[in-house]
Order: sequence, then structure tokens, then C-alpha cells
Amino acid sequence: MTSRKRSAEDSVAQSKKAKTGRSLVPPQTDDNGDKFWEVSKNRRVTLSNFRGKNMVSIREYYEKDGKALPGKKGISLPMDQFSAFITLLPEIEEALVEAGEHPPRANYDRPANDNDEDVEGGTVSPSKQNIEETSDEEE
Repeated sequence: MTSRKRSAEDSVAQSKKAKTGRSLVPPQTDDNGDKFWEVSKNRRVTLSNFRGKNMVSIREYYEKDGKALPGKKGISLPMDQFSAFITLLPEIEEALVEAGEHPPRANYDRPANDNDEDVEGGTVSPSKQNIEETSDEEE
């Protein structure tokens, strides 16, 4: 395939992605049965369950014996922290625009869930209260 043809196909794929706001690649499933999306060759966003809690992980992976294994670099967010992160995205986007970057915006096809927890309103799960009370960070 020529590079001219490949770049034309890439721009068609990018324009479809921009119009729909969704990735053209559906989630994959890892050996644990967890859904994941590849962000780049060695990075993934994974939805998993740890001790009965749903987690969103962004992590680097490495390959060993033909298998992709999670590396040390990354973060796993419980749902309350992931929700807090999502509420910060407009401010993060604004700061990026001020810095000269223009990130793409998500386009959700579904309305927000009526049962969504109000993170800004001060609703804190009991497990988060415990973490905050035992944190070594100074306030």
C-alpha cells in the first residue's frame, strides 16, 4: 500500500472518529476478562474489579513471552476518584487551550445517568472518608 493511499485512509478514519466522537475500535478483553482500550502501543485504559470495587486503570504494559503484562507505571482510580476526574476535565481543557493545545472533545450519545453521584456537592463514600482521615498529606 502506498503512503499516499494509507494517509488518505487514515484521514477518513479520523474524520469518522471526529464525527461520531467515538473510537472506531471496540473494547478488547484481556486474560482476566476485563475490558480495555489501547491508548497507544504500550498504554491501556482498563475497566476492572478489585475486591468488589470497579476501577478505571491507565497503565503502561510490556510484552513478555508474547503476553502483554501490566507495568509499574500507571494509576487505578476507584469510581469516586474517576468521577471527580471527569468533573475536572472542563477546567483541564480550558488550561490546555490557554497553553496553546486544542484537545478533541468527547461527544456522548447517551444522556447522563440520573443516579450519578454529585462529587462536587460533597457526597463522599465511607471508604473515601476513611482514606481522607488516615492520609499523611497535610491540609
